[in-house]
Amino acid sequence: MLRKRRKTKTLILGDSLSSNVYVTQDLKDLSDSIILSWVGAPSSLDGWDFTNTCIDRLPLFLEKTECLEYLGLEALEVNYNYVLIGEEESLKTKVSLLGEDTYYTWYDLFSRKYNRVYKPLLSWCQVIKILRSKSRIPRLYANIRSIDPSEKIVLLEGGATIEYENIVSSVPQDLLLSKLRGVNLEDIPTNYAYLPYSISLIISKIDQKIRDDEVIIYALGRKRYIASHAILLKAGVNSKNNYVLIYMLTPLKQGASKTEVLIKNLSELKNLGIRVQDIMLIRSYVEKYGKIFRLKKDPYDKLLKELSIKVIGRYGSWEELSICNIINTVLSSRMKHD
Repeated sequence: MLRKRRKTKTLILGDSLSSNVYVTQDLKDLSDSIILSWVGAPSSLDGWDFTNTCIDRLPLFLEKTECLEYLGLEALEVNYNYVLIGEEESLKTKVSLLGEDTYYTWYDLFSRKYNRVYKPLLSWCQVIKILRSKSRIPRLYANIRSIDPSEKIVLLEGGATIEYENIVSSVPQDLLLSKLRGVNLEDIPTNYAYLPYSISLIISKIDQKIRDDEVIIYALGRKRYIASHAILLKAGVNSKNNYVLIYMLTPLKQGASKTEVLIKNLSELKNLGIRVQDIMLIRSYVEKYGKIFRLKKDPYDKLLKELSIKVIGRYGSWEELSICNIINTVLSSRMKHD
């Protein structure tokens, strides 16, 4: 039985915001390319379809509008209210990892750094759908068994292979490195650390009015609160009845139950004085790479460069990046590449 063999000039790992920004720029023809995604490497921007609306899995904001406008999309300035309940030290304890001093993460950078904050007119999951439709590059969804960078061959489950000339990765570095063969690697997990989050999403009526241009973020720095942040914004699914999107972001400890966390988060909204009623939708999922650290000097940047593996985006570069950082660095990477 012959195994399927496929050839491509550029193989792009991960169907992410970074990869779609990378391929939608009309700097050079990338028609002879493939975007390859597999279990464990989806985009965090993928959301849920609900009442003909795309609901984001998590809230993401912009520090300026130009980065989104460059992609032909519009942004809206929001009234961003950040309310700290308790003490910063308690909040830092919740979201710190292995004694790391700073607790800033990718979803709350803006209140500390920027006076104005923006969001796209569309949801982020709608944005990435638009980018996917613009790219017109073949997508392949299959699990990777191994990557041989010396032979430039990717082996997929089932025995099919992909030969490539160039490879660009937007997937988490630890996941990428675990697939490499013929490369002398040290213990990968000891060089990286990440803080998984349970993200509870609730669409409901509440007794607090939220305007279309308003975002309220409660940073929960008290021990009695499980979640680290509660984020409230207009749902956009039924404006007549004033439904609100509520995100509860909870750092997970080993063995934690998502269902138990969700129940406790609903109780915490009551502690905040927010009465939740007429719940329309509840979803809960784990964001594995909620916060990323390099525990020591990264030995892999040089290695990946030597293997001619280009890395892009927050996961690929293993850095804390805002959306504008991601878009700008990806565009810069394309210009250097071309």
